[in-house]
Amino acid sequence: MLCCLHLLPPPHGPLAARLGPVRTLWPAPGALCAELEQELLRELESAREFASSMGRLLAGGGSGSPGGEPGQGSGVALAQGTAEPFAVRQDVRGFAPEQLAVKLVGRTVLLTGRKETQSEDGKGSFSYKYEVFKREWDVPGAVDTDRLTCSISREGQLCIEAPCLAPPALPTRNVPIQLSGTG
Repeated sequence: MLCCLHLLPPPHGPLAARLGPVRTLWPAPGALCAELEQELLRELESAREFASSMGRLLAGGGSGSPGGEPGQGSGVALAQGTAEPFAVRQDVRGFAPEQLAVKLVGRTVLLTGRKETQSEDGKGSFSYKYEVFKREWDVPGAVDTDRLTCSISREGQLCIEAPCLAPPALPTRNVPIQLSGTG
């Protein structure tokens, strides 16, 4: 088996002086390894940045973006008055309303569907099909589960909705202004 060293003339022989610099088809081993090493270092740095941003996000101190500053909070601003109503849609084509059941268990909405189909071709062949599906969704704490509603559109889309809780009425009182003796 030949390698690039077998194809090169001796570096200080009479042939080397006549041929000048010899070029081979094989890359120099150092150049090939250097490229691989640089690529590996870039991948490691990228993975390190990703792990760092995920650590900040899980600790609650990051902005959720990889370049976010560690001191910025993300959950505090969302908790104040930006709650959205609960709304989910599920394709239930092929199921009649009596074959569906929607239950609220705690703060979880459970949707189940059951359908049986029997057919006979008249020649003694008989088929039976039983379909079951289940879906569940967690309802956020700012949603009024007592006002949960369900409806099915003509296109077979089941819509489960609930509005946000009304903000609590804040008590009001007058705060007297006192005169201080200084000043």
